[in-house]
Amino acid sequence: MQNNLSDTSAPKGAGKILKFALIGFVVLSVAAAVYKIAGAPCCSENKAAAEKVEAGSSSTETALPPAAKSAVKAPAAAVKKAAETKTAVVYYFYTNTRCSSCNLIENYTRESVEQSFAQPYNGWRVEFRGVNVELRENHHFVQDYWLNSKSVVVQKFEGKKPLNWGVLKDVWRLLGNKPEFMNYVTNETRKLLDEK
Repeated sequence: MQNNLSDTSAPKGAGKILKFALIGFVVLSVAAAVYKIAGAPCCSENKAAAEKVEAGSSSTETALPPAAKSAVKAPAAAVKKAAETKTAVVYYFYTNTRCSSCNLIENYTRESVEQSFAQPYNGWRVEFRGVNVELRENHHFVQDYWLNSKSVVVQKFEGKKPLNWGVLKDVWRLLGNKPEFMNYVTNETRKLLDEK
């Protein structure tokens, strides 16, 4: 009797089982690699050191790995005080489509902040940030500040806690007069910072 290969082959479902087993093996291998990288000793040591800094441990310096010792120089009290700093951010919110007027608003706003707030104002450190609201991570700003066009917004923060904010609605109207535009941004920012 002749031995036919089709008679000795595996059942029809065995190929699918083998396929799923191999895919499962690959998925588990990738997951194990990611877990190993995420749980690497260097990362967990730095995390533990950071937790000790936040807790105010006096032995922080000795608990840090050598590479991280130079990164943490301030005592825990200074770190906590820095986190409670009063900051104001002057945002310019824009989209992927930008015209020359949009670029001017950004440039004038940045220049106004850099000139008028190079030094802290009444204890407030002021900074400029341009933000593209079409990037996925920035979509929330549209709802946070009720934006319906490219806008300039001033937001106060104490540490990471957001305080009051305001939209500078006249930037489009004042665009043709740079000195007036810059005075407007400076004065409106100061008004907001002076509010209690």
